[in-house]
Amino acid sequence: MLETPILIVGGGPVGLTLAAELGWRGVPCILVEERVEPTRHPKATLLGARSMELYRRYGITQAIFDAALPADANYAITFSTRLSGHELHRIMSPSIRETIERPPEVLARHRELAWSPFYKTQIGQQALEPILLDLAASYDKVRLMHGRRFLDFAEDADGVTARIADVASGSVETIRARWLVACDGGASSIRRALGIRMNGRGRMRPNVSFYFESDEFLQVHSRGLGNLYFVFAPDSFGVFTAIDGRRRWTYQFYFLDPARATEHVDPQEALTRAVGRPFAFKLEGVQHWHHHQSVARRWRSRLPNDALDGAPGRIFLAGDAAHLFAPTGGVGMNTGIGDAVDLGWKLAAVEAGYGGPALLASYEAERKPIAVRNSVISANNADKIDMVMDETPPEVEEDSPRGDRVRAEIAAKIRWMARQFNSAGTHLGYRYVDSPVIVPDGSPEPPDDRTQVVSSTWPGSRAPHAWTTADTTLRGETTLDWFGRDFLLVETGDADGSALSAALSARGAPVGRRRVDDPGLAALFERRLVLVRPDGHVAWRGDDPPADPASVAAIVTGNGA
Repeated sequence: MLETPILIVGGGPVGLTLAAELGWRGVPCILVEERVEPTRHPKATLLGARSMELYRRYGITQAIFDAALPADANYAITFSTRLSGHELHRIMSPSIRETIERPPEVLARHRELAWSPFYKTQIGQQALEPILLDLAASYDKVRLMHGRRFLDFAEDADGVTARIADVASGSVETIRARWLVACDGGASSIRRALGIRMNGRGRMRPNVSFYFESDEFLQVHSRGLGNLYFVFAPDSFGVFTAIDGRRRWTYQFYFLDPARATEHVDPQEALTRAVGRPFAFKLEGVQHWHHHQSVARRWRSRLPNDALDGAPGRIFLAGDAAHLFAPTGGVGMNTGIGDAVDLGWKLAAVEAGYGGPALLASYEAERKPIAVRNSVISANNADKIDMVMDETPPEVEEDSPRGDRVRAEIAAKIRWMARQFNSAGTHLGYRYVDSPVIVPDGSPEPPDDRTQVVSSTWPGSRAPHAWTTADTTLRGETTLDWFGRDFLLVETGDADGSALSAALSARGAPVGRRRVDDPGLAALFERRLVLVRPDGHVAWRGDDPPADPASVAAIVTGNGA
């Protein structure tokens, strides 16, 4: 029997991120995955700024950029009747090169770059998984077991006993773990076995995605290289996505009628119709799927026996096993990455001996509301796109005065709908409210604006970003680089956090201190003392040391007041 503190089931981006987070923190884990190679279909295609901030801690930023769209390609979102037809609207965003170099004229055009070192990064899941796989494999404490099918599990008060089968040979192995994390996708067998149902709107409307290679795609239309190409012809509603910006693309064909079947769509006909002209391509894959807005009712198992009826269990859900999204907004995979980091540092704290029971209880208390928030945002985005598409008449393609009028009307609606692509607040502005391991200070909660970031150290918020060196390119240092490994107490001016630091150390929690004398940075942190957790979220703040440092240390480490 194999033994491990933590067993991760599922080797997609969320499972691999969790394995990497644990390995980075020196915590042993085993990851089992049925596939023997990364996914071939791109599936998710966007990393938000917060995910890139988290990945920067591992040192894989450049590897992600190298596998993403070409560095000098501006991120363009276009809206057209057909790709070779009339353009209705266009949104331009900074390229990877501009995000790295951050010249003044780019900063002036894109206010999002003031809130984070990163912008959106277009990278297909099929290109991201190998990077995360190499990262996880680089840690001695991580054991990756691909080609193993998860069979079943038995849970008790001390851990989980799981059975896995070698896909090639059929041989069965048993793994004993203290904790099991289900990262096994939207059809999670573990979630189903636990009897946990999904809440929310559920399945919305059907889609079919075509993944194809084509050297002619960029030449057959006049839109140029972009990351998203929306098609508003009534017989071809959908969006093309650049996977590598060279020869790999996907087309998501939207079916506004939820009762319509997607199984009998001819790829040649659908792609030719959406582009408006025939072109040569090689079909690599077809996927039939639905928009969703679904969040698991519970994110942790409950021990079923009479003696411990209702006690918190040893199994957690993360990623698609815990929530399903519409892709409109690009936050589904990013929410799962946030799950992995939140749960990862908390499991590491418990395994290190300083994390108390409330720390693991806080995982659901913190992440579930974010999944509800983000999935509702994504579903609302989809509703707006669908509404404008549904209101687009065939006359939108006419080369006539009537066609001009219709295009002007639809373009105005698209401009209204397209505000959803200003989503920095969605990715960066979430905060943990009413968490049992965060100490509130009674101040009003800052606005939660999906389109912009209100930087704050309000307890539960992501600690704010500002450059701390004269080099303000991505090669420079930001305040975010202070956070990640341990708790950090930011002290501005002559504030003295020694008592709180000592109280955390007394509990065994790793804690550092950072003196900030720069007036601009001091103002950014809003209070003279700010305690930031290992995941970069504020746990406590105050202008004076806490009256009871031991109580604060107990709360933020999950050991009660």
